[in-house]
Amino acid sequence: MDAFTAFVSWPSAPLTDRLVRSALGTISPPPKVITSLRTDIAASPGRLLQWATYDNLDHDLTFVHTPESKVLSSSYVIRKALIRKHYLSRCIHNYLVKHPDSILTWGAPRTWELELSFADELDELWGDDLYDLSDEIEKGDPSKWWILKPGMADRGMGLRLFHTKEELQAIFEEFEKDGSDEEDEEFSGGRPDTAVATSQLRHFVIQEYLGNPLLLDPAEIPLDGSQAPPVQNLHGHKFHLRVYCVASGAVQVYVYDRILALFSAVPYTPPSKQEVGGEIGQLDLAPHLTNTSLQTERGEAGVRLLDELVGAHVLSSPAHSLHRQQPKPRRAMGQAMDLDARRAAMKEQVAQRLESQYSTLTAEDVLEIKRQISEVLAETFKAAVEMSVHFQPLPNAFELFGIDFVVTHDPSPDAPRKFQVNLLEVNSEPAIELTGPRLTWILEDLFKGIAKTCVAPFFAPEAEDEKNAWKVGEMRENLRMCLDLQSAWAGGRTTRVAILSNPAFAMARANSCGGAPVPLPRVRTPATTFHLLPVCILLLAPLPLHLPGHPKMSANTSNIVFDDIFTINGIDKEGKKFDRVSRLYAHSKNYDMDLTLDYNVELFPLQDGQSFALALASSLSRAPQGAAGAEDEDKDRDVWRPDAKNRRGLDDDYEYVMYGKVYRFDGGSSEIVTAYASFGGLLLSLTGSFRHMTSIVLGDPVFVLLRR
Repeated sequence: MDAFTAFVSWPSAPLTDRLVRSALGTISPPPKVITSLRTDIAASPGRLLQWATYDNLDHDLTFVHTPESKVLSSSYVIRKALIRKHYLSRCIHNYLVKHPDSILTWGAPRTWELELSFADELDELWGDDLYDLSDEIEKGDPSKWWILKPGMADRGMGLRLFHTKEELQAIFEEFEKDGSDEEDEEFSGGRPDTAVATSQLRHFVIQEYLGNPLLLDPAEIPLDGSQAPPVQNLHGHKFHLRVYCVASGAVQVYVYDRILALFSAVPYTPPSKQEVGGEIGQLDLAPHLTNTSLQTERGEAGVRLLDELVGAHVLSSPAHSLHRQQPKPRRAMGQAMDLDARRAAMKEQVAQRLESQYSTLTAEDVLEIKRQISEVLAETFKAAVEMSVHFQPLPNAFELFGIDFVVTHDPSPDAPRKFQVNLLEVNSEPAIELTGPRLTWILEDLFKGIAKTCVAPFFAPEAEDEKNAWKVGEMRENLRMCLDLQSAWAGGRTTRVAILSNPAFAMARANSCGGAPVPLPRVRTPATTFHLLPVCILLLAPLPLHLPGHPKMSANTSNIVFDDIFTINGIDKEGKKFDRVSRLYAHSKNYDMDLTLDYNVELFPLQDGQSFALALASSLSRAPQGAAGAEDEDKDRDVWRPDAKNRRGLDDDYEYVMYGKVYRFDGGSSEIVTAYASFGGLLLSLTGSFRHMTSIVLGDPVFVLLRR
């Protein structure tokens, strides 16, 4: 392996910084480590690894660098489809519309997304986005609870449980209050502090609360070497699994085999109104919250390895209650027993009976849980790849994610799965320091595995060939491959031509392989002028290929998510209902799509049989999305403004523009889907193959642009 330079910068995470440096030291020869990117390095990076926090990475270098350079970065630039809860919810929903038989139908809890800024907006949502949740709540099932999560908060911030509409209303009214620090302290009352910053209160998800979690007692695995307590002294605790997952290239996904189990501080009780801090009516969240960041005072007391739990008693079966009638001790006929002997005999018999009643977690159970985790993660990343606007894997990037799962337990004999994993959320830059010193060794092993799996093969061709031979399901370096969408690029030493729907992938792939993407030109026809879908032709050659003067790119070459030419086959088929609005019906020849659209006939008159160009865009900006810092940009920043100066947007190329939101997806079959959008009450429906609508995202704002 030739030498390379490593830019390492983790200013607020000293443990991660140490782990990265230690892992790089296992590569031969080890790289030269630098802590800042000088201007000369950015201009000509050479062979450069960026293994740093997302904010410190030079994302322009990830996308564009000189042909003779090789740059590998430790984060994908665009991955909101995974790490934002509301985007992940849309991502899974869209995928299930197209793939109804996916494991995600049961591998993720039912989720609703909502966007609001004030509590009084909730009334309207009950009849709109939350109509089916409203029906569920109004059934009045006391066992049904839901959990509210802010879309952009992490570490347990803002989590709330509720089971009535009134309780949810009260939660949002609580969020609106501008309480002082003193009031916040009073509210905590010794419970986990789940306060959340007001700036994070816009996007929320509501998930169905999983009321049958697998319950174990971490006390059965003492940390101090003491003896485990007897069965009758055990208490079932809720826990979630923290799974470390590594995505590499575009894209291979690996699951780290050493999985953490993070337990709640107090024994589990089903959600119910309890008296907390002298107040009746507040729900104690302590039995339900398992985040280590909310239990920092416990240290690592609630952290175990999943493999350490083999042999622990399963305490979540409702048929196995500790409160049973105590059996009478055995003794010979006529034998007298003193009180102490009787108590000891009874205690022994209770322990024996409970021991036989409670099953234990077996090694086979753990293997099944790990198998489900791999399958769910594989499908989740497939779903994200199909949501190409918000997840763009690059061949010269890798990233470590912390994935949270909860395991539910169904003891009934006819249950399809005794233990079932449920995906909760995906975290970027996971808080590994909360693992605790006892298990730091697994983090050292994880980072060394990342260095050998993701870094070394990128800079050493011989290691890349070995990586390409890695099969799904195979484990190396304690990393099990669960998904390989990159196999089509295997053996990439010969010249190939590929047509890619993701220009960011094309540009990065070309740079990493010494090639250059060639954008398709604008096509002119006598009838109209239009842009083809954002497609790049990519040449991969064994020798560097460079187009002089080729402009720099950051990510997508266009914000257009769909476009085609439509021919009208009917207007107002059901009769004209409004003076200035008509409904047209049209069909496209290129992609065989059916369109229904309401439009203003005074602003944009059309006739039956006429053809027009239609485009759907996520933004009117001509600038590509995905440049450095674009991850957290306000999605409304490019809304058209009449006072905008010196700005030419996509609207300049069209005659008629409307702004609205994609509010629904329907699946007619495994292939055909329908997307619905509303533009201030004017509706659009687009029906056709899902392959042409992978960039249309449920819940996202959208512009429709028309031109004759």
